[in-house]
Amino acid sequence: MIDIVKLIHLVAAIFWMGGMAFMLLALRPAVGALLQPPERLMLMAAVWKRFFPIVLVSIVALFATGTNLYTTAFRAIKAATGQGTVPLGWNVMVVLGLLMMVIFAYIYWVAYAKFERAMSVQEWPSAGKAAAQIHIWMVTNFALGWLAIAAVRLLR
Repeated sequence: MIDIVKLIHLVAAIFWMGGMAFMLLALRPAVGALLQPPERLMLMAAVWKRFFPIVLVSIVALFATGTNLYTTAFRAIKAATGQGTVPLGWNVMVVLGLLMMVIFAYIYWVAYAKFERAMSVQEWPSAGKAAAQIHIWMVTNFALGWLAIAAVRLLR
């Protein structure tokens, strides 16, 4: 059962991190070079409309499986050693993961909502500012994601 939980956790992380990698490293540079602002913003609206629900599902899966994995390991270590502790990297990953979730909540419920409002009335400059804000926070989350991955692999 624990292997299924680990697999779900890994798949959810891959969807979130992979989606951000694609957007930041491939889609955004290509779109910026080929499309004018209104078309660029319409494309990003269509992409985010599909990607953000995937991230929400990924976050639910990561939180549920991460909580399960953490508490299972904590209990096993406590039973084996008498001390309730997990590797330092796990604690760092939990903190960074929670921070990423908070940042995504801001992206989705504040910046993306602002973007959608501007798009609905075709206020391209306002939509562009909101898109730039989403980009900055997505870059931040992408960096935090890599730090979380490094922490769990390198800090024992």
